[in-house]
Amino acid sequence: MKTLTKELVLEFLSHHNLMSIATYGDFPWIATVYYTFDHNLNIYFLSSPTTLHVNHILQNPKVALSIADSHQGISSKKRGLQISGEAHQISQIAVIKHTLQLWKSALGVVDPSLTHKVAIGKMFKITPKKIKLFDQKLFEVEDGKEPVLEM
Repeated sequence: MKTLTKELVLEFLSHHNLMSIATYGDFPWIATVYYTFDHNLNIYFLSSPTTLHVNHILQNPKVALSIADSHQGISSKKRGLQISGEAHQISQIAVIKHTLQLWKSALGVVDPSLTHKVAIGKMFKITPKKIKLFDQKLFEVEDGKEPVLEM
């Protein structure tokens, strides 16, 4: 069987920009957010501190992510990414500036009013612990037997 590598995950991440993030506070919740990533497979997103998923993250940093192409045909070979990890609010100004620029660049955001000052308290980093890439063309395995990359 082929091995799941960091490069395969990076390639998949580079073709998408929306993810579903599952959180748990007093109850489970799921939200869809725009993301970017770095070469260490950390994932970054921007979200208002008043949202339920951010409030959950502040209570419990453990999260699960799902990224898939919603245009896949029902009978086509499936591709998607599933991740479990921890999310933390970024508080250092230099890191906020860097990740905001990364986020804006990856998503083509040119709004000059979206500055690091606006992003304070809204920028989050997800550190993956487990990553599963289901790719029925690349990994011809039974469902549930896809390789997992442990971080």
